[in-house]
Amino acid sequence: VMIDSENKYISDKNHLKKYFEDGCKPKEEWGIGAEYENFIFSKDTFQPVNYTGSISILTLFENMIDRFGWVPIRENNLIIGLRKGESNISLEPGGQFELSGAINKSVHDVEKEMNSFIGEMKILTNEFNLGLISLGATPVWSLTDMPLMPKDRYKKIMAPYMKKVGKCGLDMMFRTCTIQVNLDYSSEDDMAKKVKVGFLLQPLATALFASSPFFENRDTGYESWRANIWKHTDTARTGIPKFIFEKGLCFSDWVEFALDVPMYFIKRDDKYVNLAGESFRDFLSGNLKSMPGKRPFYSDWINHLTTIFTDVRLKSFIEMRGADGGPSYNVTALAAFWTGLLYDNETLDNIFNLTENWSWEEVSFLNKEVCKFGLDSKFRGKPL
Repeated sequence: VMIDSENKYISDKNHLKKYFEDGCKPKEEWGIGAEYENFIFSKDTFQPVNYTGSISILTLFENMIDRFGWVPIRENNLIIGLRKGESNISLEPGGQFELSGAINKSVHDVEKEMNSFIGEMKILTNEFNLGLISLGATPVWSLTDMPLMPKDRYKKIMAPYMKKVGKCGLDMMFRTCTIQVNLDYSSEDDMAKKVKVGFLLQPLATALFASSPFFENRDTGYESWRANIWKHTDTARTGIPKFIFEKGLCFSDWVEFALDVPMYFIKRDDKYVNLAGESFRDFLSGNLKSMPGKRPFYSDWINHLTTIFTDVRLKSFIEMRGADGGPSYNVTALAAFWTGLLYDNETLDNIFNLTENWSWEEVSFLNKEVCKFGLDSKFRGKPL
């Protein structure tokens, strides 16, 4: 089966693995991608802004298009995102404004990109009396305060499914913000080392960038309430998978893991088809309950991989997802943190050797501890 096009059928696990293999890049081509989420609120009411209205997210979109050269991305004829060059702005379920940056060559370029974005946002938010807030979780707003963005996969598929699988799924969708860094790998072995070290040090990143002690107008007693919310979202697609700690981690291991993560949806003719809870493994063999005999497109696999919510996520690059939202310079700091640790071979090897005997049980326990205690968490009897 040819898979040069995203709309070719696939029926073989080797085709699934190819997506990761195609991500391998020589070191000179490695880049740094940063993602930055913000809540937008009215300074008159101190409430989050709606998608439509006299002063709204749509107001910001239209002004960014007219004044700063962004190009609209539409769904059902509604603007649901923007694009400029390699940069994208998308909407998370509760109106979180997410900048997904271009692939940068250095941390300094990440900073320039963040400054440019914040510069544009400051002009518009000052003009419309809006504020940006990037914390790990909304400190005062209730779930009913949060607007719902007009994206079918959120309102028709993910939100209803979240109610079935965990007590905090809707809080995660509507009331959390993260910052994120995406990095490259050169080979299967390089991927394995970076993914494992990423998972091992993710609790440290969570502790360093913790910024969500308040929720629903109270002090939760947690350093990162956002990270705690994620622990109660959907255990089938979050946390630290145990197979990461087995010897010889490879692309096929992630394929097997992803095949058993329950599906959310597929896209056909630009419409989302609800397959929440179905098995991609069954889909691959033509045994999907709601679509018997149908097999997936390559694009279905790529979309499915985005519905895995582990703190480190493998795609055709590696996503570091364990940090709370914060000011834009925190995005630069997070990029510097992970680039310094994972892009220098000697450093990466040193950390890999230092952490080689850490167990899944120890790191999973630490991953819970940092939610509450941050850098005061204990690991092997010593403060983190």
